[in-house]
Amino acid sequence: MRQCGVVMSTDGDRAKVVMQRQSSCGDCKGCRLGSDDMSMEIEAINSINAKIGDRVEIDMEHQNVLAAAFIAYMIPLITLIAGVFIGSVLLDKIGLAQYKEVGSAIFGLVLTGISFAVIRLKESSIRANKNFVPIITEIADK
Repeated sequence: MRQCGVVMSTDGDRAKVVMQRQSSCGDCKGCRLGSDDMSMEIEAINSINAKIGDRVEIDMEHQNVLAAAFIAYMIPLITLIAGVFIGSVLLDKIGLAQYKEVGSAIFGLVLTGISFAVIRLKESSIRANKNFVPIITEIADK
């Protein structure tokens, strides 16, 4: 996935880059928490020593984008479904079948919350993994 942006600040081997949100983003607005602004700020590895104000191209491998999306969306979904199933079976086994719907929903939500907490705890190691951080690959023509 290749996109263009402008370097706003640098810090060692990292740079903050402002990019225009693409049409593929739809109306998600997740990057700016509901802002109507069509720009988003990301942190990228500054492998080419781009300076503030440079227009740069940023690249992230497609499989890494998919892996990050899997971690953020699919793991919590899988734990929700597994939690509902496990809660349903467990409540049947211990003789509380009359609370099966509510209990299994609560169990699913609890497991989903735990998965979000684990992802949050692992966030710093995920961010440190250079496979999940976009890389500034070249300075675009001015």
